[in-house]
Amino acid sequence: MSIENKKTVEIYERKAATYLKTTIEHDKLDEEKAKRKKEKLHNFIKTNLDSLEKGSKVFEIGSADGENAKYIKELGYNVTASDIADAFIDETKSKIENTIKFNVLEDDFKDKYSAVFAWRVFVHFTKEDLDIALNKVYKALENGGIFIFNIMNRETKTCDEEWVDFPNEYHMDAERYYKYFLEEDVNNLISKTGFKIKSFHKEGGDNKNKWLVYVLKK
Repeated sequence: MSIENKKTVEIYERKAATYLKTTIEHDKLDEEKAKRKKEKLHNFIKTNLDSLEKGSKVFEIGSADGENAKYIKELGYNVTASDIADAFIDETKSKIENTIKFNVLEDDFKDKYSAVFAWRVFVHFTKEDLDIALNKVYKALENGGIFIFNIMNRETKTCDEEWVDFPNEYHMDAERYYKYFLEEDVNNLISKTGFKIKSFHKEGGDNKNKWLVYVLKK
């Protein structure tokens, strides 16, 4: 676990309640836009989990408010939600009973899963952190298992990494570490794990390339 990620985790442990509050406030500024984003993500999740049998075990890394875990459960899957911050865990437990405190860089998965989902989690991971996470998830998946995650695109940035707090959406009154990746660098890490890239696309931002979005298969 990198120093950068450790410091960021400490911020989330102290400021998660602020994050939840400001995210709600931000979504209220343009409720239609927030609704469209949510529906788009849910359609993406459904499409990529459709090949799994109902009741299959799905693990979410970094559940935050628990909305994605709740949706996955509504699709008929056996969901384990997780996070590192108590405020996030409390919020998610109100939606998903099986919610645990879990840090993918330090903790071991206790079971095998058909799918693992991590949305806007690896933005705080160094290259070394991402390598650790990819290998841990690979080991935790059943053969043929699916790993869905996204990461911020370096092409849209003027630096490789930075410490930043946002003035509106996700504002926490504390700077967190953000790492930006080139597609080629992520692909190189993936190629060393045994994963195959099932699908890939870019999305978000003015040029629809803010995020690199991966669906991997073991």
